[in-house]
Amino acid sequence: MSTPFATVLLAGGRSTRMKQDKALLHWHGQDLWQAQLHKLQSIGASRVLLSCRREQPLFPGDSVEVIHDPEGIDDGPLGAITRCLECVQMPLLVLAVDMPWMTAAFLREHLAPTAEPVCGQFYRGPHGDEVLAGLYVPAMLPLMQAALREKHLALQPVIEASVKLGLATTCVLGPDQIAFFRNANTPDDLK
Repeated sequence: MSTPFATVLLAGGRSTRMKQDKALLHWHGQDLWQAQLHKLQSIGASRVLLSCRREQPLFPGDSVEVIHDPEGIDDGPLGAITRCLECVQMPLLVLAVDMPWMTAAFLREHLAPTAEPVCGQFYRGPHGDEVLAGLYVPAMLPLMQAALREKHLALQPVIEASVKLGLATTCVLGPDQIAFFRNANTPDDLK
């Protein structure tokens, strides 16, 4: 029997380097957010969430729970992931909208939980822990909530602390896996 888990697509970023909303970029015949959401919907999660800003024109349908960023609060991915994890209270597989090269197969095979007890699961690349495609677990919430209270919004220290406490593990990315974690931050990145 598989372990119940939720997924969330993080689509609420401000996209300042892209100079347009990354979620709305055209990607293989559809908006990027739709392509990424389809990946998450295909991997067998109990719940699928979309985290975004209220003003974004994203309409995912009834099977997806939308979690809006609070008005006037800019607490980045840490805030969005914390809110979603508080909401679902189960392992949460996170995917950023700007990682279009991530595959559903990789998410299913390497990040979806398969057995209890579940701990966080992250991959380490050339620039450190990959925090925007990983598995967060409710046991990590106290660390995440404390970081938010203290306005320490970087996720890598939270992951490092979680690993030290035995709440999460990290694996080194293989050379053939690094491309999955590439971000599209500028128009040139998508070429």
